[in-house]
Amino acid sequence: MTGETFASEKSLVLRMRGGDDAAFFVLFERHVPDLRRRIDNWLSAAIQRKISVADVLQATRIHAQQHCREFEDRGQGSFRNWILTIADWKAKDVVRRYTQAAKRAVQREVTRGQRADTGRFHSKLHSPSEAAIAAELADLTRQAMNALPPDYREALRLAREQGLPLREVAERMGRSREAAKKLYARALLRFKRAFEELTGS
Repeated sequence: MTGETFASEKSLVLRMRGGDDAAFFVLFERHVPDLRRRIDNWLSAAIQRKISVADVLQATRIHAQQHCREFEDRGQGSFRNWILTIADWKAKDVVRRYTQAAKRAVQREVTRGQRADTGRFHSKLHSPSEAAIAAELADLTRQAMNALPPDYREALRLAREQGLPLREVAERMGRSREAAKKLYARALLRFKRAFEELTGS
């Protein structure tokens, strides 16, 4: 991964379209802050109590990676515009599903007639199947993290779990910012490989 973080967009796009996952991850990570802001603008506080910005960001990444060979390079900035468009689609889909669910909830309340208005008390619990899937994914994530070297785990924990910028990650790990960026990129790739080995995907 040496030099990956600093490679030009054009060279990374060429490699990505040839099936290079590492190139895709480097490109995607460059735009995570913009993607987070874009998604956050779409999701109201009420929606974010049900689905997080990180969830939509993950859906955006998965879709982009699955369709990266279809990306048409139209010059500098076109990759950013492409993934922001995907983020818009994913966020709008969440808003649409949430709105439809809210409408159905209101309709159910109306049909109750004179019964007590219990519809306003929304359960925060997931269905048993959703809870089981979430628990399994959490366990797989922990296993993949535990398979990484300690410095990789720490870089991902600080950057992804705590949401710290790379400048602060570098300070906490006693590294230069450039060294932290390289470490973070390598850690992402190793985590991806470890997770895929566990899931068989």
